[in-house]
Amino acid sequence: MLFFLVLLFFAGFFSGRFLKTDWIRKYRVLIVLTFLLLFALGVEIGSNEDVVVKLESILSSAFLISTFAVLGSFAFAVILEKVLRK
Repeated sequence: MLFFLVLLFFAGFFSGRFLKTDWIRKYRVLIVLTFLLLFALGVEIGSNEDVVVKLESILSSAFLISTFAVLGSFAFAVILEKVLRK
């Protein structure tokens, strides 16, 4: 499965690199595909009973991880800015 995903990634990369892809921006294909991907992910998660049962603990863990990631990124950016200005 991982090999297939990497192969698809590189196929898309080389298609975008060497083919004319102005129509993608014109018709907002990427936005539509992203919404379809998110919808499919929601359907997959919603149909998995194990995930639904553990949803409360998953949400609290996700909230803590994202909060500390944002705070850590902010702190690192502030420190890096102060170091680079000197």
